[in-house]
Amino acid sequence: MRSTESASAVTLSAGERLRMALRVFWGAFLFGRKGLIVWDSWEMWVMQIVITPIAQIGFFALLSIYLQYPASVTQYIVIGNAIQSMSFAAVFAVANITSQDKWQGTLPSTMVTPANRLALFIGRAWFQVLLSALIAAAGLFYAATVFGVSFATANFLGIAVTVLLTAVAMTGFGLLISAVGLYLRTAMIVANIFLFVTLLLSGVNFPVSVLPTWLQPVSWAIPLTYGTQAVRMAIAGSSFTALLPTLGWEALDAVLVMGAGYALFNGFENLSRKTGRFEEY
Repeated sequence: MRSTESASAVTLSAGERLRMALRVFWGAFLFGRKGLIVWDSWEMWVMQIVITPIAQIGFFALLSIYLQYPASVTQYIVIGNAIQSMSFAAVFAVANITSQDKWQGTLPSTMVTPANRLALFIGRAWFQVLLSALIAAAGLFYAATVFGVSFATANFLGIAVTVLLTAVAMTGFGLLISAVGLYLRTAMIVANIFLFVTLLLSGVNFPVSVLPTWLQPVSWAIPLTYGTQAVRMAIAGSSFTALLPTLGWEALDAVLVMGAGYALFNGFENLSRKTGRFEEY
């Protein structure tokens, strides 16, 4: 069956394959949007958009105040956690795609379709990009209104571009972890570990420069590190031109992460077919 499908796919022109991939992407995007808006309860939306960022920012900000850190340090922590709060949607929810399909029993059927794998899973994850950006925007709103971060000289275009790019990049990490879920019983353990790693290594609560030298390259492999740095620069008033090097590195990191995720996805798909892990939950 697969050889027949492959043969028929070869006869399609590059333009036709692209159009089919875009149709798959759009259909998967609409499916993901419907799942979030129609099936999830309104309490879940409130929790993600309204409560999650204020709870995370508040915890670390109050801890900073309790430890009597200078106000500048507290604001550094507030901005970092405002951006990191998007990780719950960008990483955790996206990583759960394959695990949820296993639980629902739909993964084997999904994997035998001739649809473009990359378009299918990126489409399903793409709505989380918008949700992640909205969560980060709520976090920055709290930073200004509750925690006193000044946006008087802020470059709002730079902030918006950085938040959106960071949401895309972190969703790419979610897809990478989701690929692991094809083989493991669930990807949630890996996703939980990664969320705490970002708090530790991504310059969220303290500069990357204070980490051990051997750990710093790991920090710069995580897109969130560039995102938190660029947002702080934009809030301080840096021009868009000044942000471009940091954003360029973040975009490159995002492409590499998605490429690695796609390679892992293909590898774990083949391995799961051989071992029957599609049925394991």
